[in-house]
Amino acid sequence: MTKISKKWQIGLSFIICHLTFSVALTSCQFEDDDYFDEPAAQRIETTIDDIQKTLVNAPNGWVMQFFTGIDDIEGFNLFARFENSGKVTIAGDHRYLRGGRANRYTEYASLYQMLKEDGPVLAFNTWNDVLTPFVDPVDYTSAPGSLVKDGEGMMGDHNFVVISCSADEVLLRGERHSANVRLIPCSSSWEDYISATTTMKNYIATTDVTNYYVTNGTDTLYFKDLRNGSFTYCERINDPLFPSTVNCVFTPQGFRLHHENNIKGTKFQEFHMAADSTCLVSEDDSVHVIACWDTYIVKRLTNTSSKTSPWTFDTEMFSEQQKVIYDSIATVINKANKNWSLASLGLGSTTGSGSVSGLVLTAYLNAKKTSTRSAGMSMNIERTQFGQMKINSENPSFDSNVSAFIKNGVEGLDELLQNFAATLDGTYTIAPNNYFCPTGALFTPIEKGTKFQLK
Repeated sequence: MTKISKKWQIGLSFIICHLTFSVALTSCQFEDDDYFDEPAAQRIETTIDDIQKTLVNAPNGWVMQFFTGIDDIEGFNLFARFENSGKVTIAGDHRYLRGGRANRYTEYASLYQMLKEDGPVLAFNTWNDVLTPFVDPVDYTSAPGSLVKDGEGMMGDHNFVVISCSADEVLLRGERHSANVRLIPCSSSWEDYISATTTMKNYIATTDVTNYYVTNGTDTLYFKDLRNGSFTYCERINDPLFPSTVNCVFTPQGFRLHHENNIKGTKFQEFHMAADSTCLVSEDDSVHVIACWDTYIVKRLTNTSSKTSPWTFDTEMFSEQQKVIYDSIATVINKANKNWSLASLGLGSTTGSGSVSGLVLTAYLNAKKTSTRSAGMSMNIERTQFGQMKINSENPSFDSNVSAFIKNGVEGLDELLQNFAATLDGTYTIAPNNYFCPTGALFTPIEKGTKFQLK
């Protein structure tokens, strides 16, 4: 008999009743002589043998991209190594591990079996410390606490219908809750895979930049709170009209959604980092996920309630006019007190009485340069469109520290700050130093203004 092809789809070779496998889960039994003759029974045996060979023949085992039946729970990277004896070793570091091992790497050996039901079923049929918590009928918000009334728990599965199988990918679907699980060969050690995935997650999904543009080049929607692994897909950031919950599993290259989605018909499911590191791109490069870094920059520079330090100017990029003003500020500060010196100028918010956002001066108050004080002048900083910002210094106000410096002999500080701020008036394009969580940016004037670098 001819072997099953390398990439096969369940149902095409042995399902009768004229139904595909995803819906024919109640009638056709391989053991039933009324439906299957000997060749058909032999075909399913061969298929099951081929699946097991594929599962066993992965040198480093499999990454198991595991989802439960609850959309507001993220996907999990588990790991599995199968043996011909029926032994399987499963590993993971998820937050539902018990016995004090939450978020700690754990391996646990148990048993698996290939079953003949309506088609091949991969069954993890004994307790496994890594996998079974997802199946256990407990309230997952307090696991392993009280049993929930309906006994569903986290709606995880341990028996999976095999949808397709190849050396590169095995697709499974939970028998009870229909969540999708994907196996891909692991090309590294399991702990190295976890480390690489954590690094990527922390790079693309920080606690500072939590929103993302999703665009096909024509239409744009948004992902909100991607870091949670279960996030909102919506048409706008504030007060979305039609939000939907989407969950994903992070990978060393980016992330993969539980289900295929689309933006105005353009499909996407998995994203990886673009070659230039400016965004994440879908499998065929048709959809891009771009961190809302431009709105973050404006918020970072204008949020007076934030305790973050201002971003400072790179003095090497000052124009001749800016150098003259900067040196004048340094001179009047040192003239007022020989132990005082100018530390930096930057954009951001002051934290003293009468806090303002705009131009921020920081001065050292001792010769050892261990004590500082900031003073600021307000400026209007706003986002005009993606990647562009407008700066205006009209009608400024000053925080209380500007007045305090002037009272202590720093002559004309307010006027000098206004003169420097005027050199910044204009509209700029922004090039961040990190497109997922900037810690600085290059600002290039479109018409009016002076090119400058913040760091």
